[in-house]
Amino acid sequence: MFNQPTEAAFGGFFKPADHNGHLILVTVVHGIAKKFDTLRNEEIDQADVDVVDLDGDQQIREHVNVTHKAIVSRLTPGATMILGRIGQVATKSGFQAWALQPFNEGTDDQKAEAWVNAHKPTFSQAAAPAAAAPQPSAPATAPAPMPQPPVNTTTGEVATNVDLNDPAVQALLSQLNNGQTPAAPATQAGGTPPF
Repeated sequence: MFNQPTEAAFGGFFKPADHNGHLILVTVVHGIAKKFDTLRNEEIDQADVDVVDLDGDQQIREHVNVTHKAIVSRLTPGATMILGRIGQVATKSGFQAWALQPFNEGTDDQKAEAWVNAHKPTFSQAAAPAAAAPQPSAPATAPAPMPQPPVNTTTGEVATNVDLNDPAVQALLSQLNNGQTPAAPATQAGGTPPF
């Protein structure tokens, strides 16, 4: 009735040799941290990613560690839907290093889009930009002017303390977090903002 979890489905290390020439989709970069590598006797960057080999079994692997410099250097924390091909590049010292190389536009991106669309019911991460449904454009309006901070008329100093529990401040922060342009503040009698 139940299947045992497989080690390959969660965690572990990404082995580029197993994916040479394959199209891979890094669905999310959870983070990049420094790790001491005893073999190299130095600190290296290690990325924690969710990844799919689109030319392999097409199964998502969550929280996989990537330590190859030419792959990690192409990733940024929080990035999603990074598509590329695993291959090798020559280093300055003449050795070959595993790298994440550009994908072929028009074919590879369509294959990745098809995978994302096929896995929408179970795929909880951000959809690829190409796979996202077009959003209706909002009418063009001029952004509301930013309110000027209150100035102490006696000292001429700008007030810097803000009460984060103030409902007006909460509403403004909510609008900013939702990507909305905040509305111009209401003014008190005399035309001054209610700060």
